[in-house]
Amino acid sequence: MHLPDGFISPQLSLPAYAVAVPLWAWGARRHFGREAAESLPVVGSLAALAFVVQTILIPVPGGTSIHLTGVTLLALLFGPLAAFVCESLVLAVQALFFGAGGVTVLGVNALAMGLLGPLAGWLAWRALRPLSERLALFAAGWLATQVATLAVVGVLALQHRLDPRIFPVAPAVTAVAMMVPSVTVGGLVEGLYTVFALSLVRRARLRGVQA
Repeated sequence: MHLPDGFISPQLSLPAYAVAVPLWAWGARRHFGREAAESLPVVGSLAALAFVVQTILIPVPGGTSIHLTGVTLLALLFGPLAAFVCESLVLAVQALFFGAGGVTVLGVNALAMGLLGPLAGWLAWRALRPLSERLALFAAGWLATQVATLAVVGVLALQHRLDPRIFPVAPAVTAVAMMVPSVTVGGLVEGLYTVFALSLVRRARLRGVQA
């Protein structure tokens, strides 16, 4: 799901940064100030857990792999903006110290995996929660994965249209290669993880957790 450096041009990476930077500032001010001190240990722990689960690669047919994000859980507990800031930090650490993703594409990756996906999951959870709590949690994790993956597919398709020399793979091929594993494997695992992880958080009765 990560975009590595070199897959998109500044035509796309710079506008993504232009959108992400003010959102980072707003999210940090809103969710990580003094008034949020009580919840910071939980937020930090869940962000660290998200970092760990994103390093676990799940092989899928075609010679590639997928991974969990674990960020939907943060969105459900603390809001999509908090999830966006936390996932951005995770992606930054991965890019700077582990060579996963990249610095030039950090804005794109953060918006896709940290904002659009978790926001869609959060909305699905709020809509379905009155019907069934577990169904809502599973749907949130599954949908967040699909939206995040689709966002990356869209960026790559746009880059192919702007300059196929930078990303020569046809959009249809990219969509199949990324969306099929996401729908059939990644989303299912993310949904189950969201259900299981939130149940553990609630049993722990951690301070600062309201959901």
